[in-house]
Amino acid sequence: MLARAAYRRVLARVGSFSPAARQFLAFSLLLSTAFAIFNLIFNLYMNALGFSNEVIGLFNSLPAIALLLVGLPAAAMADRLGYRPFLFGGGGLAVVASCVLAVVQSRLLAVLAAGTFALAVIVLGVLGSPLLTQLSSQTERVAVFASNQSLGWIAVLIGDVVGGVIPEAAARMAHTPSASTAALRSAFIATTVLTLLGLPFLLQLVRGSDLKPVASFPMRELLHFDLGRFGRVLFPSLILGIAAGMYLNFVQLYLSQRFGLTAGPIGLILAVGAALTAVVTLAAPAVGRRLGITRTIGLAQVVGSPLVLALAFLAVLPVAVAVMTVRQLALNLQGPLGQVFGMEYVEAGQRARLATAQAVVSGIGVGGIGPLLSGFLQVRGGYQLAFSVSAALYLLAGLTFLKLFGRVRLASETAVSGSVSSSK
Repeated sequence: MLARAAYRRVLARVGSFSPAARQFLAFSLLLSTAFAIFNLIFNLYMNALGFSNEVIGLFNSLPAIALLLVGLPAAAMADRLGYRPFLFGGGGLAVVASCVLAVVQSRLLAVLAAGTFALAVIVLGVLGSPLLTQLSSQTERVAVFASNQSLGWIAVLIGDVVGGVIPEAAARMAHTPSASTAALRSAFIATTVLTLLGLPFLLQLVRGSDLKPVASFPMRELLHFDLGRFGRVLFPSLILGIAAGMYLNFVQLYLSQRFGLTAGPIGLILAVGAALTAVVTLAAPAVGRRLGITRTIGLAQVVGSPLVLALAFLAVLPVAVAVMTVRQLALNLQGPLGQVFGMEYVEAGQRARLATAQAVVSGIGVGGIGPLLSGFLQVRGGYQLAFSVSAALYLLAGLTFLKLFGRVRLASETAVSGSVSSSK
């Protein structure tokens, strides 16, 4: 009942957004669901094609490398030329790549199509934050970002369910194993369909919105930006990414090795957490108004520290699950606020570049340094040592953010305060 009431509230709130913002949210939901299916199936499909875990791990790291090489220049060009050509290009590329992935049987073509699809979706995602900032008014901005993140968690839920059911159903119909390449490849048909369904919303958004370039500058200045501001934003983000990477990449193994759970119960625990997160994220605007956006971001990261530290030593499953859930809710509550902060802290002409830099730094922390450091420490001290270091980094990230930005007030906060005062 509580979840149903919360979703009714978010639907009513979404209805009050501008048409362009609603179109973006619809496109984002469909594309995120398609990407969730892709994420669920990709490793299994690559394994079915005969690639080793080591090679599959290399495949997983390539989008972050490609984002660094391609994403940052593309974001700089988007700041100068406008988002329209990059939205068209990314959307079209995603459709073509997913179609190829759904029909080809060649290992080489499958790898190339998968990499192209992942890169196209990542570029669209990177442009999403500056685009949504441009499409939303200051008074609705925090609510729009919170709704977008909540819908993202709904997309994960739907994608995990759909992506798991389709190969099973295809296997029964074809009398083949559900782990076969043909059964797994059938899930990519849903990826293609969802991406295609999202295109009309993208086309309406591009044609109907005034997506003008946010800055005009010489081509030689594409990679010039406010290094001081970027550095202040990215430094605590890197620390937080390492902390999260040390924990998040090993949640499934933690539950399996410490408590003896199998994939079914682990999936159920994570699904319940995702459902709760989708609801709680909607409270981000209210919490941000009460505590202030920057204070909420920093305090949520600080709260993550004792929770991860507790997980390092807990041996009672229900308590561990409760602590895991609270940690997930707290850290994701500050997620949309962090996006708004980054987009408003830098100049409008540098938003796409900051969004790309944040994605790269997060990828380095969550997908690179974090799991490598955690695995190294687990060999020497188990989850107690690894999660304890992760907890220390959560604390450092939060305190660093509060030290740098605790007294910063954003334009959207001032606008909301002004609108509230005028309505009294």
